[in-house]
Amino acid sequence: MGADMTEQQGYDVVVIGAGVVGCAVAHALVARRMRVAIVEAGRIGHGTSGNTFAWINATSKTSDEAYHRLNALGAELYRELAREWGDRRIGMHRTGMLEWSSPDDVARLASMRAAAEQLERWGYPVAWVGRDALAAMEPHVRFEDGAEGLHAVADAWLDVATFLAFLAERLRADGARVLEGCRARELVMDDEGRVLGLETDEGRLHTQHVVVATGADTADVLTALTGYDAFAARFPLRRAAGLLVTTPEEPSHRLTRRILYTSHASHLHIRETAAGGLLIGADDTDGRISDDDSEDAVKRAAFDLLERVRSIIPNFAGGALLDGCRLGIGVRPMPADGMSIAGPVPSADGLHLAVTHSGVTLAPALATLIADTIESGELSPRLAPFGLGRFQTIA
Repeated sequence: MGADMTEQQGYDVVVIGAGVVGCAVAHALVARRMRVAIVEAGRIGHGTSGNTFAWINATSKTSDEAYHRLNALGAELYRELAREWGDRRIGMHRTGMLEWSSPDDVARLASMRAAAEQLERWGYPVAWVGRDALAAMEPHVRFEDGAEGLHAVADAWLDVATFLAFLAERLRADGARVLEGCRARELVMDDEGRVLGLETDEGRLHTQHVVVATGADTADVLTALTGYDAFAARFPLRRAAGLLVTTPEEPSHRLTRRILYTSHASHLHIRETAAGGLLIGADDTDGRISDDDSEDAVKRAAFDLLERVRSIIPNFAGGALLDGCRLGIGVRPMPADGMSIAGPVPSADGLHLAVTHSGVTLAPALATLIADTIESGELSPRLAPFGLGRFQTIA
């Protein structure tokens, strides 16, 4: 069961994709003493997991209770990991989150209040705060007179590189085989549609269960594995580009304590980085680079983000920092209805999916529920609402 396994030996499960979701799935499986191999075409965490805001939360999920509770489960499982291994070891930063709005935006404030009330009904820890409390919590931020907001006390952010290093270490210690620079080529199936193995660059891996956790590439990977062109043509998933600006480290001068999520017309999400800089993004700049991802367009969007931060944090240098910033673009998977696609693939016995937009928050939840499903042979009830079968696009 160690790292010297050859491709001729069998595995209980093979996971394709070594981002945060794939590694979490593998970790949950080896915790159940299953023999696991991970197949990764590049390096661990080289894709979207390396360009993510990494906000652990169920705060932003208020339109569907089942999906909110799935996200809340993910957040709770991070806290369980932290209790066992320590916050630093897994890269978890329990900062909480502040979302606020100007009193002039009556509609936005009403929407935020309604969300806060819904979260309270579902038992999610939030508090409504006024301007004085906001200013006390974030002394470097300029809040308008009369500003109000939502304090999500349990929200956190994840240093994904630290978390992936932790998972990779635990996987290897527990006997999982990690194949980096190895592409999955073709599913081996019998005439009844049962998975028998996976052809890879390293040869055939014998297994009865394959989990595809390849994010935005899921449709293309499924087409390559099965030869079924409908996956590429009609899979209910789009690719959504996201720009994140990382400022140079400034460990001696903390400008933020929490995740900041503004509800102004010029929206922002901001948090610290592990090195002491800021990580900055916004929904509208994501849309702009989706339309034009040229170098000049990306720099203009990044400059805009830096200037927006300066407008609410006066001590921040703003666009003058542009040349020293890292500009990262992550291509994120966005299922058609905004929720995860997870669980067994209909009509393919032993093939499972784990693809979601909120990959960091949901990784441990999807991992646990998929592992439960594979171990028991019965679909976990908490996964039932999120199966591929709810879409009619794949026949």
